[in-house]
Amino acid sequence: MCGLLGPDALCDVCGADFVPLDTTPVRLSGGPLDARLCAYRYRGRAAQAVRRLKYQRVTSLADPMARRLAEHARNFEADLLVPVPIHWSRLHYRGFNQSERLAEAVETVPLAPGALRRIRATRPQVGLDRAQRLGNLRGAFRASPEVEGTRVLLLDDVMTSGGTALECARALKEGGARSVMLLAFASWGPDEPDWAAP
Repeated sequence: MCGLLGPDALCDVCGADFVPLDTTPVRLSGGPLDARLCAYRYRGRAAQAVRRLKYQRVTSLADPMARRLAEHARNFEADLLVPVPIHWSRLHYRGFNQSERLAEAVETVPLAPGALRRIRATRPQVGLDRAQRLGNLRGAFRASPEVEGTRVLLLDDVMTSGGTALECARALKEGGARSVMLLAFASWGPDEPDWAAP
């Protein structure tokens, strides 16, 4: 972030630049997602934190970002915490799944990283419009039997068009999840995605 040495990779000055978005879950209807909470607007230092973690592998940011997300996770009643998975080929290239790193600090909900798998590699979502994003992700995820009858809290680093969350929720519901709620560190905003999109 600012690059100054300190006990935490995210100092109070940089953290104060984060623009809060949702403080309580927003209920959704008409699609596979039942609720969502996006903690910060994807701009300024919050966007920088997401990009540095994801693309520059500054993994020291994961813990302070995750602690902030953990505070928001208390707003949900969930049985499983499921990080959005990445394909094994991207995991091999990047070396870690940023969503799983963020999920590791949420102690209020049992972590289930294997409950959802990415079974098909997809092209990066960056640069695609909403229709292309949805088509790109169709059939890319599969849930394990452990989600049956559970309330799932899906965790991701950033929500843009909502396409990834939508497809993950669809796979989790097909796997028998009773409800699926999204917790994201940041969101592009301010436009609300069509969560009921086909």
